[in-house]
Amino acid sequence: MNNQSYGIAETATNGGSVGLHMEDIRLNGFTVVAGGEELQPLSRWRELIDLAVEQQGRLAGGEEELRRLGEGNTARAPLHGESRFLALATDPTILAICAGLLDGYFILNQQNAVVNPPNGQKYHQAAYHRDLPYQHFVSSRPIAVSALYCADDFTVENGATMVLQGTHKQEVFPSDALVRRCEHPVVAPAGSYLVFDSMLFHRGGVNHSSSSRRAVNHVYSRPFVKQQIVLPSLLGDGYSSEPAIRRLLGFDCDPPGSVDAWFASRRARLPAD
Repeated sequence: MNNQSYGIAETATNGGSVGLHMEDIRLNGFTVVAGGEELQPLSRWRELIDLAVEQQGRLAGGEEELRRLGEGNTARAPLHGESRFLALATDPTILAICAGLLDGYFILNQQNAVVNPPNGQKYHQAAYHRDLPYQHFVSSRPIAVSALYCADDFTVENGATMVLQGTHKQEVFPSDALVRRCEHPVVAPAGSYLVFDSMLFHRGGVNHSSSSRRAVNHVYSRPFVKQQIVLPSLLGDGYSSEPAIRRLLGFDCDPPGSVDAWFASRRARLPAD
């Protein structure tokens, strides 16, 4: 398609599908990305998400205690109890988008399984927020990128994520009138990812259907942003021996604990004699 225009001296080039998704996120704040075939079947992820939420409820002392803590229908860091969740965090297209937007070096800041309950039940994620909460500033480049894996279809009826397009570029939360005018439900098929700048204001919609709507959210951040839960401590040093996975999980970005450790880190960067 040849878009007619005049008075334009510069035009973005997207460099293929990954570049187009990056351009969409930079401009609008979000995009929808198809998941890879290796993430099939979808029924497996639905079962694993339900199990992770159930297990975390037991760990907290029961579902009622989770709700009291504002953690109902959520499982934090599910890749700890079930290593198969790592596959959702390492989708090649998602990692390529993050590499482009975050200048190559980023870590998995958090992974959370979330269930939007049916029949209009109350849902903590139904309140507008940023995935880096309490931050009221904007930057010229993304600090973090969120990738919400849709284990179920995201529809208007079952509470598809609502976004306020472009708010990753605005420091303050918009007025109520503008929110009502501009909020947009992102409809996405099961097996896809809703990928967005983590500073985009968004919320889960109300699920008016009779079935749960399940997802797994990932936040990838520049390494200076603290992880929600310190994954190297949680997972243990033997979790993976693959350098790329260890870097993604944050094993390489802890600050040195002493001056000697700082010197050792500098020596490790020197070329071999």
